[in-house]
Amino acid sequence: MRKSSKLVVFLVVFIDLLGFGIMIPLLPIFARSFQASATELGALMFVYSFMQIFVSPLWGSLSDRFGRRPILLITIGGQALAYLWAGYAGDYFSLLWSRVFAGIFAANISTASAYMADITTPEERAKGMGLIGAAFGLGFVFGPAIGGGLLHFGLTVPSLVAFSICAANLVFAYFVLKEPAQTAISRAANRRKFSLQDFREILAQPIYFVPIFLFFLLTTAFVQLEVTFILFILDRFRFTQTKALYLLAFMGVVMAFVQGGLIGRMAKKFQEARLVLVGIILIVLGLSSMVFSFSFYPLVFSLIVLAFGYSLTNPCLSALVSKAAPADRQGSVLGIYQSGGSMARILGPLLAGPLYDLRIDFPLMGSIVLAMIAGLILTTRIFWNKTPASI
Repeated sequence: MRKSSKLVVFLVVFIDLLGFGIMIPLLPIFARSFQASATELGALMFVYSFMQIFVSPLWGSLSDRFGRRPILLITIGGQALAYLWAGYAGDYFSLLWSRVFAGIFAANISTASAYMADITTPEERAKGMGLIGAAFGLGFVFGPAIGGGLLHFGLTVPSLVAFSICAANLVFAYFVLKEPAQTAISRAANRRKFSLQDFREILAQPIYFVPIFLFFLLTTAFVQLEVTFILFILDRFRFTQTKALYLLAFMGVVMAFVQGGLIGRMAKKFQEARLVLVGIILIVLGLSSMVFSFSFYPLVFSLIVLAFGYSLTNPCLSALVSKAAPADRQGSVLGIYQSGGSMARILGPLLAGPLYDLRIDFPLMGSIVLAMIAGLILTTRIFWNKTPASI
């Protein structure tokens, strides 16, 4: 029963992220069609993450009280309507409000994670969460590729397909997804919770603060690339919109390859902190190469190096934080760790848009600076501790 439930959750998240993967890379193209600046594009990305900060605790509380299944169904339905709204947006501000609406219902992944926590034992928990991560990654591999193929039919068609996929997911979840056999108390116990006191205590300890801060810096760097990637490809290389989306999907394939199989073997052979440092070096090299790329093959090389580097840093930083935390503080520490990523997804678009409007490679240069700061901090910590096993 548990195995089949985990498969159902995996499919629900994958189908959901497939629609998301189609829609998000299209936002720069939507913005360009409305003559919006890169700063205004950044606002489209910003409002989505900003709304999540406010509504995620609310949806979490509601899922503890009323169950995971109804909240998943509501949020999947809300996302479907947001895609439909975006597809028929006639101007920039209508598109902006569609992203606000999407942000309000952006609790399906966190609720799915809570569902997975309900149906797995502590020993199975990491594997279960890995399924959520795999579904997330696969959505971002196939989504941009599907969106790129559909662009030939105009901007409305990919949006309608994203809506249709999400609507089909809603029907699938309604008939197949069952509520976990949990009480409201046990559901609440499985949620990651932390108080302001925990927040202060955890961030006061370098063994937690350093990887969390590195995650924040590197995510901010990567988000700046995410926001401006399509515009950069269109403006510098004059590629078609479809080709730009295929390049984004190609990055997803590289990241899925590294995170799906290679990272496990590398982590067994090398210490996580060393892999993070190697990842940061590759990120700096990839971004720097991208700044000086003006043709197709150097660009592809840059994307491979960049995707490989980022795929090393994220899971290894997460592993370092998880290993450092005692069993009774795992939820608190990992919750704060993810909050670092949430803050980066708010700050990144606010930086990327104005920088791009100044000069198209300024966001890349800003990302290089952030990655170099992260590398300097990590190198100092490894040297200070005289061991690569921890930071």
